[in-house]
Order: sequence, then structure tokens, then C-alpha cells
Amino acid sequence: MCCKKTPRCKKRIWALSNQRLKFRLTLSLVLLSLGLLLSAVACRTDTLNCDDPLGCVIVRPNSPLRFATLLPTSGDTAVWGQELSQAITLSIMAQGNELLDHEIELVALDSACDAETGRQAVQSLAADATLVGIIGPACSDVATAVLPAVRLNDWLLISPASSLPSLTIDQRELAFFRTVPNHLHQAVVAAHFAYEELGARQAAVFQDETSYNNLLAQQFNETFTELGGSISYQSILQVSQTELTGALDEISASPPDLVYLALFEHEANLLINRLAENSRLAGVVLLGEDSLLTNNFANRVGEAANGMTLTGPLLAGEAYDAFLADWINDYQTPPTSATAAYAYDAARLLFAAVEKTAIVGQNGSLLIGRSALRNNLAASGLDGLTGTLNCTATGECGAAAYGVYELDTAVLNNNTWPPPLIWKFE
Repeated sequence: MCCKKTPRCKKRIWALSNQRLKFRLTLSLVLLSLGLLLSAVACRTDTLNCDDPLGCVIVRPNSPLRFATLLPTSGDTAVWGQELSQAITLSIMAQGNELLDHEIELVALDSACDAETGRQAVQSLAADATLVGIIGPACSDVATAVLPAVRLNDWLLISPASSLPSLTIDQRELAFFRTVPNHLHQAVVAAHFAYEELGARQAAVFQDETSYNNLLAQQFNETFTELGGSISYQSILQVSQTELTGALDEISASPPDLVYLALFEHEANLLINRLAENSRLAGVVLLGEDSLLTNNFANRVGEAANGMTLTGPLLAGEAYDAFLADWINDYQTPPTSATAAYAYDAARLLFAAVEKTAIVGQNGSLLIGRSALRNNLAASGLDGLTGTLNCTATGECGAAAYGVYELDTAVLNNNTWPPPLIWKFE
């Protein structure tokens, strides 16, 4: 036993204290290094490595999954765009506002249903490596305009309403998908309904100058004549046209069994009212396309369209009824067009593909291969509001179930919506 007062004892005490201090310093450095290491790991995507040929979206812990919407929120079609946006919001709410434990974030872009506006909106996102995909656009011209930028950035589009046939023809690089069917399908449905259900054998066809309605009129003519009918009259209406006397005089000389309207609302309203004023044509059967299957058109055209039939997607069943109930609960009135259901399905289809594609790290980070996401979207099968969604190799995901609806008195007087379904084509 040494005395603390002796020099020898003091020296030993100093040595022991020095050893303890060194140990504490070493332990502190080890703990600090371990803390820094754990912090660095938490900021990385674990050991997830991207080997996708188009690159990957990296979503770090506690960061949102980012999607964009490209919809018309200004201009003449703003109300339509608002409904599509509301449908996507309902789809996100059905997910609990999150996906794979990450909040869903939407970047809302306005296309105004104008090609140049849509192009500039998408270019504002250029080189955004965190963007998973774009839901939209609504208008086919916008889709055509933005696809080059989408492909350049290795994004993808999934549209609820762009139905131009050429958008899915020969896609060498599959970047465009849609839940709405190719719009030529409804012209086929219209021709079968006219010939087989109504017994029409002669039809007059009115169209405008848009490529959309030109293709519809052409497809109706081809299908109707293949079935055995004939086109007794065809006319193209100008956008600013107000005078139809010559055309109506010509077809009233030998009234057709049916008039097919490949027209949008303004021109269709004009034609229907002029037909109602003509004593020889007032009772002719009217058959229109799905752009007229809206509450807005029914309210404006009034009794002149009583009994008019319109082609549209076949919306029925428990899933759609539940969607409609949720919609009315949140927004008070039902959607005015069927494309709301297509928008809901587009969001659900994309979210399902993300869940299938994403690799989840130990710390909750996500790695989403862009090429793998496209492949999983193309291979997906989902029971949607509009039918079973199975994407083809060209990006066609929409169910081909279509029906014919009738504008009856209750609908035209704004007492009920949607109009009754009177015929199915599946």
C-alpha cells in the first residue's frame, strides 16, 4: 500500500489517470465515428444499386413520392380539367394519401388544352430526377406536343382522355399509356347500334373540321356500310357556321333513318335545334359521340334533344357505385362526364405499378427503375371503374366496354344524371 503523499505513489496515480483519459478519448472517438456512419447510412439508399437502363427515381426516407398532373385548369375546358383533378384526388385518398409509407405529392401543371401551353408546362420540369410520372394530359394535341420532352427525360405519361389513335401506333419507346379507349371504338359501337338495334339503313353524317371528329365520322361510315347500311349525306360544319338551310333542304328531300353527329357541343347544339325546326326532319333519330355525354350539354340543348342517344363508356357495378357515392359526398354533385372515372383508374394503375416496381431499403428509402416501371405498367391487370385494365404493348390500357345512353326528359330538365343506359356493346 503506497501513500498518496509519496512521489512514487503520485507518479502511479498520474499514470492511471492518463490511461483512463486516453480510454475515454478513444471511446468517444469510436462512438462519434459510429454516429457519423449511422447518419450517413440513413441519408443513403442503403446498398440499393440502380441497374435500370433508363435510370432510377431515388426516394429518400421521409421524402414524398412525386407525380405531376397535366390537365386543363384554365380556358374553355377548365371545368373538365377540374373534374379530372378531383378524380385523381379521390384516388389518392383511397390510398390513404401515401404509397409505400411515403406521402404522395402532386405537381399540378396547366395545359389549357393547348399544345404550346402544355409543352411549356412540361419543360418547366426538365431534368427533375425525382418525378415518377405524369397523369395526363386530357387533350390529344397536348399529348402529341409533350411526348418528345417526356421521352427525353425518361418519364411516362398515363392519360385519362387523350384518345387519338396515332398516339399508340408504333411506339418504339413505350412512354405513353392511356385508360381511355382509342376513340374509334365508339364509332364502331355507334354503327352497330344504329344498324342492329335501331334498324337504320340510311344515315346522314355531320362532322366538324377537327381530326378527332373526322376520324370518328370516317370510322362510322366504314362500319355502317360494312354492316349493310348506306351514307345518304355527309357534311362538314365550320366552327363559325350559323346557316344550315342548304344542308337541311338537301337531306329533307329524302330523310335518313338516322343522323350521326361527330360534333362537339357548339356545333351539335346548332344542328339539333335546326333539325327540330324542320318539319320533315324533326323526328329523325339522333346519335352522338361521347364528348356530348355531359350534363352541361344536356342542360344547354334542352328539349330539342329529347330521345337523342349517345355513345359512352359502360360505367356500372359496385366499384363505380362506391366511387360515385364518395364523389357526391366530397363534391356534392356527380361528375359531369365519364372521363372522371378514367382519371381515377389512371392514377390507380400508376400507383399499382409503382408498388410492384419499387425496391424498399432497410431505412424506408425507395429505388424505382424507370424502365421497370413502364414494363410493370404494361404488364398490369387491374379491375378498374371502367372495366378490367390490361395494357397492351402499345400503351392501350382501357377496357373496351361501351354503351349507348339516352337523353330523356328527366336528364334534359336537370332532374337526374347520368342518363339511362339503353344498350351495351362488350
